[in-house]
Amino acid sequence: MSIEIRNVSKNFNAFKALDDINLDIQSGELVALLGPSGCGKTTLLRIIAGLETPDTGNIVFHGEDVSGRDVRDRNVGFVFQHYALFRHMTVFDNVAFGLRMKPKAIRPNESQIKQKVHDLLGLVQLDWLADRYPEQLSGGQRQRIALARALAVEPKVLLLDEPFGALDAKVRKELRRWLARLHDEVHLTSVFVTHDQEEAMEVADRIVVMNKGVIEQIGAPGEVYENPKSDFVYHFLGDANRLFIGEDHHVLFRPHEVSLSRSAIAEHCPAEVRDIRPLGAITRVTLKVDGQDELIEAEVVKDHDSLAGLVRGETLYFKPKAGQPIAHG
Repeated sequence: MSIEIRNVSKNFNAFKALDDINLDIQSGELVALLGPSGCGKTTLLRIIAGLETPDTGNIVFHGEDVSGRDVRDRNVGFVFQHYALFRHMTVFDNVAFGLRMKPKAIRPNESQIKQKVHDLLGLVQLDWLADRYPEQLSGGQRQRIALARALAVEPKVLLLDEPFGALDAKVRKELRRWLARLHDEVHLTSVFVTHDQEEAMEVADRIVVMNKGVIEQIGAPGEVYENPKSDFVYHFLGDANRLFIGEDHHVLFRPHEVSLSRSAIAEHCPAEVRDIRPLGAITRVTLKVDGQDELIEAEVVKDHDSLAGLVRGETLYFKPKAGQPIAHG
């Protein structure tokens, strides 16, 4: 099921949430809408769903304009940040709910529902929890049940709004890897809203970077990371340093793209060590450059030569590695 978004704009009173959005999503693709709070990504998701109406523009599902259709007629599945499971129902009944609510003419019988729910719980690897209640599950398990419930009605499109936002970092990482594997199995056209760039990079086939109601860049994860089209995209897709060169230019580079030395060597800038932070396999060194308020962060392997006996207040010499973009200030 392909999705075409054509010239979609949306205002909330004086606030322009979306400004002439155009986007094509291919059948079976998992696309992440990525951006900071207030950038318009959730509004766009709700317009795709039919939960919001655009002021201008159209939503087209597989060549058919659905802009005037109610959310109930678009056949979309939802997974939200806060699971929205029915607390008084077992896991089995939660997943079966949408099937039992279908019009009588197309409603499966109980035997078919039982088989369908069993298959879905197997798909999300939680068939052993069918008789439990939501309060007896962990947050990660609840979110997988919410996904099974969304898939039960065989939606044409799956929409996920910050689905792992309420979970702790470790569970979030496990679930997004699981979601990527699941998507490889079901190949359902999916749109995923997140403000977490690592999440988008790990899960999505393509990333749509949004800011202030417009699309800044669209591309595969590697493409937008390696070839950002703006300073905003560069900074939003990972930790970034800015080194000013004169008044009108600056160079952008990642913390891992830094050469460090204890001695003054060609093309390396002196800087004062402000912090030394071991982070497992790497160590982060924070540097202060004369004449610049923004600090520089460098990440090197923990046994790097420049770290031996290093203390705060010392001078290190650094250089951004070659090939980083220089932009106008």
